[in-house]
Amino acid sequence: YPPQQSGYPPQQGGYPPQQGGYPPQQGGYPPQQGGYVPQQGGFSAPPSGQSWNVAQPQPAPLPVNYTPNPELSGHGPAGAGGIKAVQAKGSKAGTVILNFSCRGLRDRDVLSKSDPQIILYTSVKDRANYTVKGRTERVKNNLNPVFGTGIEIPYVFEKQTFCKVRVIDDDSDGLSNDADNLGEAEFTLGQAVSKKTLELELVHRRWGPKGTVLVNASHTTSTKEIITLQFEGAHLDKKDTFGKSDPFLEIFKCTGGQAALVKRSEVCYNTLNPRWRPIEITSSQLCNGDENMKLLIKVYDYDEASSPDIIGSCYTTMKELKKVKKELVEWDLINEKKQAKKKNYKNSGKLKLLQCVSVKSYSFLDYIASGLQLNCMVAFDFTASNGHPNDPASLHHLNNQGVNQYTMAWTSIGQVIQDYDWDKLFPSYGFGGALPPNNQVSFEFALNANAQNPNCAGIEGVVSAYQMALQNVALSGPTNCAPIIRTATRYANSNATTPNGGLGYLILLILTDGQFTDMNQCVSAIKQATSSPMSIIIVGVGNADFSSMEYLDGDRTSQAHRERDIVQFVPFNKYAHNPTLLARELLAELPQQVEKYFTSRKIAPIGKKMH
Repeated sequence: YPPQQSGYPPQQGGYPPQQGGYPPQQGGYPPQQGGYVPQQGGFSAPPSGQSWNVAQPQPAPLPVNYTPNPELSGHGPAGAGGIKAVQAKGSKAGTVILNFSCRGLRDRDVLSKSDPQIILYTSVKDRANYTVKGRTERVKNNLNPVFGTGIEIPYVFEKQTFCKVRVIDDDSDGLSNDADNLGEAEFTLGQAVSKKTLELELVHRRWGPKGTVLVNASHTTSTKEIITLQFEGAHLDKKDTFGKSDPFLEIFKCTGGQAALVKRSEVCYNTLNPRWRPIEITSSQLCNGDENMKLLIKVYDYDEASSPDIIGSCYTTMKELKKVKKELVEWDLINEKKQAKKKNYKNSGKLKLLQCVSVKSYSFLDYIASGLQLNCMVAFDFTASNGHPNDPASLHHLNNQGVNQYTMAWTSIGQVIQDYDWDKLFPSYGFGGALPPNNQVSFEFALNANAQNPNCAGIEGVVSAYQMALQNVALSGPTNCAPIIRTATRYANSNATTPNGGLGYLILLILTDGQFTDMNQCVSAIKQATSSPMSIIIVGVGNADFSSMEYLDGDRTSQAHRERDIVQFVPFNKYAHNPTLLARELLAELPQQVEKYFTSRKIAPIGKKMH
């Protein structure tokens, strides 16, 4: 692929997003039998001793209103490095209970029927390192047993747990051998949780299939109460010499004679009448679920060069906070030192409660168990900076097993997601490639060359379509990702409800070798996407400078401009030695993102209520 003489020409119309998919353009990239029409001569190898090197535009600068992450470097436009946000971390894991029954078991006893028992093995590594997790009771003389003993397994979404069931005929001591083994079946914990009831064929390695085992999954999670509070101050004391005050507040719960910090607000600069952003916290974190527990609220003046100065404090309870629905709730802020010095001291300002809203928050497991379907859309970077696929140094170069960093990243994540996707069809795209036959650059082309139906069947189907596209699509650029984010947003909205009436949620996986050149457009597209049932995962492939990607990752930037955090970015090289850890890192935040989306819209799991 030679560099173009005048840079990257603008597309004439490109692939405009339209209802019903992308229609074929006249003269370019029509869906055809057999996929892409190969280019004449395909990809030619680079000159001997050289590699393809096509310059791309520099990444767009960060937006002018970029602010650091409040959790890492404080709050507000100036940073406030001494003030750390307090986020109480809850466990992402739950506990799944597996119950078993069997049908049509093999009869190994001569004078009676088999006495079956189930042994459950699990592994979080692979299917070759199983250990015994538990076993059921023995049911005597029964080829269709129902076991009453459930086996508990810790559940963490981002970790794929492999399970194996062995049914034995336990006539004496319960020890299994070939003669006692009635059959085995394998599954993943994700499959069991998403299916509720999983029916598997039992297979004996010597005698073949006979009978089935039914796996029923239930879970133990506690429904949380999410409290949303918003405060404002009035007529606060002036603490700064050349300005007013820079107030922020902290909330403590008083238990066991100690005050434990549970939440901190952002800083409002140069004002005596601040209005802080709404605060979200669970009732267990705020007051241990006790509405009468004493709460202490302190308001400080932030100082960049020294410790914050106390403005005043007050006490309240959750029971009092809830009165705001019927009456005005406000407190005098008392500065004890000033109160001790001044006889006519009244207060150092007022703290007013603007809202107190409580809703039930169901767990990720609650939604999965009610039929929530996760779908994954994947987008591959086809820009020229990856290097020519025939060059062994190229990020798109496939080794003898047909694998590269792109396929490794996709496979590690796809293996976890597929257990929660009922049809295993993944919409798959490329961006930044020049399409045959006219080499027209597109930023959202279907890998399978079918714009009307970009779905690929299973993990292998995506890999095959990607490999075929590498043979037929010329690498070009620039690295524009806003179009694919908008496409994913439309897809998420149109698939918010599944065909069987369940809930749907989309994961957009973007695999790229460099920073986005349309950063401002991407920020705008992500802001729009936060109101849709979707999350965005970005994997940086190769050794490029990905520093500006931090602006997109909600963990590293201020969320003032977004409804919720939906972006997670990780460089592939950090986990190149273990792609399984890559999947865990990328998917660890997804359960909380799912919970927050449905809770914010008061959407309960199917069959449950929010209030």
